[in-house]
Amino acid sequence: MRPYQFYLISTKKSEEVVNGLKKITLGCENRADAHGFLWIDIENNICQIQLIFGEIVLEWIAGKGIKCSRTNRDLDAPEGIGFQKGARILHPLADTTQIEAVLAETRNAEFPPEWSEKILEKF
Repeated sequence: MRPYQFYLISTKKSEEVVNGLKKITLGCENRADAHGFLWIDIENNICQIQLIFGEIVLEWIAGKGIKCSRTNRDLDAPEGIGFQKGARILHPLADTTQIEAVLAETRNAEFPPEWSEKILEKF
């Protein structure tokens, strides 16, 4: 069994086409803080992939390749007034150990059959 099992989330929003692209949402069956997004064109070609594992974001963009980022959210932020946890800003991740770990998680993940090969060939 693969560590992360992603599945499609079907909504009315996933049928919308914006700037020629549909956005497909992926949930993860066995990790609550992992999810992803695919942006596909009219011919079902993937133009962008964003996979989120906790606060680490792995992206692939057509013509630009792979980039890995970390959000600005503090995982240990205390509860209460004055501690913002909301907005996420992505900062490039320079730690090659973390990047390789996220790539390994992605390469070992299970994706919906109709998208699995197309996703894995990008990473």
